[in-house]
Amino acid sequence: MSVPGARQVFPDRLRGIALLGIVVVNVPLLGLSYDGFTAASLEGTANKATAFLVIALAQGKFYLLFSFLFGYSAAFILRDGSAPNRRRFRRRLIGLAVIGFVHAVFFYIGDILISYAVLGFGLLAVSGRSDRALRRWAIVGVAVGAILPFLFLGPLTAIDPNSLTGHTDPTLAALDDALANGTFLEAALARLRALPIVLASLVALQDVMAFGAFCLGLLAARSQALADPHLRLPQWRRIALIGLLVGLPIQGAAAVMALVPQEDASASASVAAVGTALGFATAPILAAGYLGLLGWGLASRPHLVAFEAVPGRVSLSVYIGQSVLLSFLFCGYGLGYFGQWTALPVVLSGIAAWVVLAVLARIWLSRFDQGPLESLLGRWTGKASAAS
Repeated sequence: MSVPGARQVFPDRLRGIALLGIVVVNVPLLGLSYDGFTAASLEGTANKATAFLVIALAQGKFYLLFSFLFGYSAAFILRDGSAPNRRRFRRRLIGLAVIGFVHAVFFYIGDILISYAVLGFGLLAVSGRSDRALRRWAIVGVAVGAILPFLFLGPLTAIDPNSLTGHTDPTLAALDDALANGTFLEAALARLRALPIVLASLVALQDVMAFGAFCLGLLAARSQALADPHLRLPQWRRIALIGLLVGLPIQGAAAVMALVPQEDASASASVAAVGTALGFATAPILAAGYLGLLGWGLASRPHLVAFEAVPGRVSLSVYIGQSVLLSFLFCGYGLGYFGQWTALPVVLSGIAAWVVLAVLARIWLSRFDQGPLESLLGRWTGKASAAS
């Protein structure tokens, strides 16, 4: 049983796992092309299998888990609805927006913190509503988020969040060139120019659904759903089985479509775009399966994936740190490997970055209570993070 006021184990371990899932999705955009996996990077069975696994198992899923945890943690700040805590939460959102903007311009343009800051004000607006109202907002967010990728299929194919779904916008092509050959400032300017396009594609692909996940996380926190996994073993088992048995086949099919060969460029762009949209639209099913699987595992084995709790405790610092390490590995102003590797080594480099930062996080937490960015954000908001 959890001790009142103690930091909960489940959220930290889920955050740590989500960070690993997020980096394997982000690293192709950091190391290959803003478009992600390219045709040249998929030559050979190992590279094709790597891309398939990333798209089928990770793309869109771990972002939703991270969003769910954002809502879950928000409840610890907004628990009493008092004016000081609401003001603290607003300051936290402003701080995240600033960190996110710096992150997007100088290291990784696909930053999620800007979106979280904007959506967080929506969460603040509904945080005092009843459970029934929050469930409705969650349903609306997930439903609309599932429709948007298909609704914007044509525009998305044109501006292309993934080169395997269409033709790349010239601004994004210029971004690739700056990342490969430019100085640090030239790459930053290229990211800044491309940022409006990227933010628009994020809205269409995942931001609305993320708001639904925020609301679900807030609801889960009200019932302390993650506090004692062993008390909800039947629920976790049921969620895991339904999510995995239904989600895996759908995501597998979507990944096959997204990776369709490009001998016929016009035909493959349409098929791949539908596959990409299908993958994002149905991502909540498999994400729920992962959540249930971890809950099921922790209910049976409390020390399961204990190492993942370390990066989960300093998730903001690890999230930004991953981009810093990988941008200097790949960009022209660093080691300059941008666009030179294939899918498998690029994804392995993302996993390696997560491992390095997890080890550094353990060393850091042996001396300090919070990560460096968590401490900075805590000072800005006026109070350290609550146990969550």
